[in-house]
Amino acid sequence: MSGGPCDNSNPSRPLRVAVMGTWNWLEVAAELLRRADIGCEVVDLRSRSELARWIAQGKWRRFDAVHHVWGVRRPAGLALRLLRKPVVWHWIGTDVTRYREVCRGGGGVRGWLDRKIARPWARGHAADSPELASELADCGIPAEVVRLLPKAIEASVEPLPPQPAVLSYWNPVSRNFYHAPLVMRLAAEFPQTPFLIVGDDGAGLSAPPNVEFLGRLPDLADVYSRTSIYLRLVEHDSLSAIVLEALARGRYVVYSKPFPFTEQAKDFSQAREALKRLLEIRRPNDDGSRHVKSCYSLQEQAETLRQAYRRWFGEGGSGPVVSARGAEVL
Repeated sequence: MSGGPCDNSNPSRPLRVAVMGTWNWLEVAAELLRRADIGCEVVDLRSRSELARWIAQGKWRRFDAVHHVWGVRRPAGLALRLLRKPVVWHWIGTDVTRYREVCRGGGGVRGWLDRKIARPWARGHAADSPELASELADCGIPAEVVRLLPKAIEASVEPLPPQPAVLSYWNPVSRNFYHAPLVMRLAAEFPQTPFLIVGDDGAGLSAPPNVEFLGRLPDLADVYSRTSIYLRLVEHDSLSAIVLEALARGRYVVYSKPFPFTEQAKDFSQAREALKRLLEIRRPNDDGSRHVKSCYSLQEQAETLRQAYRRWFGEGGSGPVVSARGAEVL
């Protein structure tokens, strides 16, 4: 019996894909692969030593390919090339910004390796937005637009909390990219409004007393229930999953890029004025929720991914041949 769209030249079983890369996107990518009927398993390796251990233990032999969320990571790319495992790189934002510098010829030997990993050694590329796909095309990389949509965008609208509160996100190594100092200034401007920060524990930051650092959380459902506004001010962005999740639940959004049913703000003054307006509203953002539900479908993205995998791996010889032992024969 055929194994579906990714039989990978072997009628005995379908393709088996390891989902690797940026930890907080792995389950999102895996959900899309599952909905595309592509067998996959999350492999969460957060350091070079964990990658080395995974290789030494031979666990890579269980997989025919890797779907890597975050474009071109040199240790993983080089290791998977040596193991002869084909890779699909799924680009999500900042990775494109960094690679654009590399594709201009910079980086010396490391840059040369990155260009090899990204182009002749890659099986395929996916981009989280048309904007990212266009930027990659400028670097000579054709990428299929496959949005990494979380299941949480299928959530229903919730009433706003009795106490208006603001949610923001950044991680400790990207505080400046996410304008953390500006968010702290805004929190000081609204001392009666709680500001909840996800992704950072606040170590080393001077914050007003109305700021609560929640660190890394596996699920934000409770945080959305506690907040009425999501504040996202960034230098470069694809399309934030948290923006979509917040809108789906009827929350308001202050965003540094234009997006339907959000308030755009590019600096402190614009963000302050947007927050003033939104903090007075007591009804959910129903228009924003309807927009997300009508324009963003996990199943549509899964079908796009399914068709891309057909092109990348084929059904009759264009992909790597899998032996009876599960190892590649190229």
